[in-house]
Amino acid sequence: MQADGTLLRLDAVRKRFGGLVVLNNIDIVVGANELIGLIGPNGAGKSTLFNVITAIYAPTEGRVSFRGQDITGIAPHRISRLGIARTFQLVRTFLTMTAFENVMVGAVYGGGGRVKHATEAANAALELVDLTARRDMRTAHMTLSDRRMLEIARAIASDPALLLLDEPMAGLNPTEIQRMVDVIRRVRAERGISMLWVEHKVDAIMKVCSRVIVLDHGEKIADGTPREVTQNRKVIEAYLGEPAA
Repeated sequence: MQADGTLLRLDAVRKRFGGLVVLNNIDIVVGANELIGLIGPNGAGKSTLFNVITAIYAPTEGRVSFRGQDITGIAPHRISRLGIARTFQLVRTFLTMTAFENVMVGAVYGGGGRVKHATEAANAALELVDLTARRDMRTAHMTLSDRRMLEIARAIASDPALLLLDEPMAGLNPTEIQRMVDVIRRVRAERGISMLWVEHKVDAIMKVCSRVIVLDHGEKIADGTPREVTQNRKVIEAYLGEPAA
């Protein structure tokens, strides 16, 4: 981490696919133990931003740095071992493996590889997301809610400093959404992990996050407190809409 507390920094990041500019001149700073919401309309570039941070895509221009190190375009497995973990909008668990085996993947291959303490790390991650009772269940037999929790557990087991959450509430009912909110808060409180959280459940973002970033058509149009963002005219026009009279 840098002396000023910066964990992740994106400087003038652009991503172009042919003639389509998906991200345009994005500057973002994430500090230690921050929980930041990332919102915007469909197609705003949120998931593409995650893919650039985790080196699934290399940026067309710009720089990504983590803990003061330039990580632009390095291999995704190296990104993981440096301390960045993520979940996916479409759940990507290993369906033929048990919950414990899924989380062991993160424990063994993330955070520089911790084979010696992998079992302890996996069990602790399952407990943190309340999945200990389903430890030996095959993932194919788990509910969507539990599989989303399992992705978070697998990410936590890799011992990250930064966790990227890509719509972890998608497809969940109100009870499951509250459970997810509780887990996100617990992860931050107990592990001190910084989080960048993409979500369409804007009410949850505004209640839980101390800072919110808004993208629209690949550009950052706001970055501030929930109150500042909800009163921002550009955000209202692009995404939130006018409040009901």
